[in-house]
Amino acid sequence: MTITVYSDVILPTSIISAGARGKQIRSNSRATASNGAQQINVNWARTLRQYELGVVPLSVADWQTIEGLFEVTEGGAFGFLMLDPKDQKTLITEGVATSLTSTTFQLYKTYTSAGSTRTKTRKITRPIATGFDIKVSGVSLTVGTQYTLNAATGVVTIASAPVAATITWSGQFYVPVHFSSDEIDWDLVRSGPADTRLMAGPSVTVMEVAE
Repeated sequence: MTITVYSDVILPTSIISAGARGKQIRSNSRATASNGAQQINVNWARTLRQYELGVVPLSVADWQTIEGLFEVTEGGAFGFLMLDPKDQKTLITEGVATSLTSTTFQLYKTYTSAGSTRTKTRKITRPIATGFDIKVSGVSLTVGTQYTLNAATGVVTIASAPVAATITWSGQFYVPVHFSSDEIDWDLVRSGPADTRLMAGPSVTVMEVAE
């Protein structure tokens, strides 16, 4: 069953800023031929992000926030949203939109490698409406009258179909994630009054939902 992501359940930035780590994951099949030559086949068309929360002691209040997320998402059966602490914004030079119809466009972020003209795009499905800007041939559009943004899909609908135009965008975006395990562990690392107690994992792992 495809994982449904709750748009109204968002991990507070305080949890991330308290301490987190992560990784970016690809799936490639690797084999070595009899002559020693390596063969690699790309299985996934995209990279998935994984995050570990609670890698440092948290206050009881912060840990209860993680527990609340775990409960309302049924232990990972449903997803929620979070900001990637290192990659949560698209610049106007990075944001592109691919046409779905003459008036609807899917948002993407472009990644480059310094000194190279090679690029890779990443589908953005959870843009943040606040601060969002979309341009047609360098001219910003007005939300509501000239375009609408679906913050649950990353699809933009432009009122007047652009013709032979370049569409770019900028703004922040969430990453849809879910708990990658059916359980979370905790330790009380400092006792005392509730407002001074510290809780710790082992770290709680969440995985990006491929939408």
